[in-house]
Amino acid sequence: MSSLVANKPALPAEGDVADVDDGDVTVSAGAFWPVIKLSDLRLAARITGGITTTRLLYAATEAVGHVTDQLKDWQAQQESSGYATMQDVPAVQINGESVKVYRFRRAVYSISRAFVLENYRDVDTTAKGDKDAAALDLQREDLWRDARWSISDIRGVQRIFAELC
Repeated sequence: MSSLVANKPALPAEGDVADVDDGDVTVSAGAFWPVIKLSDLRLAARITGGITTTRLLYAATEAVGHVTDQLKDWQAQQESSGYATMQDVPAVQINGESVKVYRFRRAVYSISRAFVLENYRDVDTTAKGDKDAAALDLQREDLWRDARWSISDIRGVQRIFAELC
């Protein structure tokens, strides 16, 4: 008995292209914070063209607002220490970028995708639809967890506080 497994070849990152062109649409929260490009968000968070640029902009704007609000005290501390941008704050550099910038994007991307899953779910009342909805709920919870962890990592605090009773 023999078997054959045909693996799909991995494509280079330069070849990654989203299935819709968001143009140069960005979300900016001021000079301190990294700019969020919708085309990068769409590709990293696997958000298909079924979500329009307008809807994605809406989700991303709320996500940026949420993350920057969670980090406003941390931002004030950094600016009072003389750091004009998040990239300037001392941190490990990965591929020439601050890990804090990476984590900011991860938080925004995770929350944006969670908003998309929460707000633009298709209606399907079949048993398969219920099963798919349950899977999406788990994914949404994981995305919120990832965002919380990224925010905690930026702030340099513990990710989880637990008390055993």
